Amino acid sequence: MGPVTSDEDFELLAIGLRAQARTAADLAALALRPESEVQEGLRALAEAGYVSLAGDDLVWAPPVQAVAADVRRQATELVDQLSVLADRLARTADHGPGLAESSSWSGSALEVELFHGESAVTDLWHHLIKRTPLRRTDVMLPDASPLAVPDLEMQRVWHQVINQPGNRARVLASVTDIGSAGLAERLAQELAAGLQVRMRADLPSWFWVADGEVVALPLVWGERWPTSVMAVRNAAMAGVAGWVFEQLWHRGVDPLTDTASWDPLLRLMSTGSTLEASAHALGISDRTGRRRISDAMDYYGVASQLALGVAWGASRRR
Repeated sequence: MGPVTSDEDFELLAIGLRAQARTAADLAALALRPESEVQEGLRALAEAGYVSLAGDDLVWAPPVQAVAADVRRQATELVDQLSVLADRLARTADHGPGLAESSSWSGSALEVELFHGESAVTDLWHHLIKRTPLRRTDVMLPDASPLAVPDLEMQRVWHQVINQPGNRARVLASVTDIGSAGLAERLAQELAAGLQVRMRADLPSWFWVADGEVVALPLVWGERWPTSVMAVRNAAMAGVAGWVFEQLWHRGVDPLTDTASWDPLLRLMSTGSTLEASAHALGISDRTGRRRISDAMDYYGVASQLALGVAWGASRRR
């Protein structure tokens, strides 16, 4: 794990940037904190790339570039951690059929089915839905482009499943796909059918999980639209996959949210998306996106995007 920057460190950073403090002693006086505490905060900020310590002198990094680099680093670490976890899940599940064949124990709780080919993703779903009524399905979809032209029969059955009483389906899609003109019609159809959609910039892989019992995984974790997939019926594995989905879902942005606010824009940018990609995903122009950021900076009384990120993040935690 890389360095973790606390709220107190970011407050210290905002003070230092505003005043362009030259030394730790100067910054301690401005922040009204003990110099030893300030030194500790500066070390954390230096590890994260926000400031360089040259003897007693402080050299502040350009804030926008520093934030972008820190976001990329943390997003990469998160994806790496999820990738390791999911790779373990996939490797464990891959041993299931062989172990089941080797065992005479009839109480095995692990069922694995494999599907291969260009239509592996849809073949798996068709196969399962004919055997099992799936009530609550969560899908992580880093690449929705293969669905731009719908399989009409699959879409019909999918919509029937969604609209059954007590059923629901959620999809985490990429910011790029949500902002794509080629997928706009399909997205509108799915939203009208009752699909819940949120978007992020850093989806680690395709997978889905249903009813806390079934999980579908690519044989190679990280594939955006895999050609070899497995369906695993196991509550423990489905529970882990569901937990991963929930963590990213709660940090996603609803494309139907109020785009007159700067919150959706800042939430998308906090996942590593650019201002331009975030604006397009929300259906607003680059110019409108920049104006939202400017309005937010005025509201929080800050002069930089870095300070805005600190102030906005602090307000969301209150």
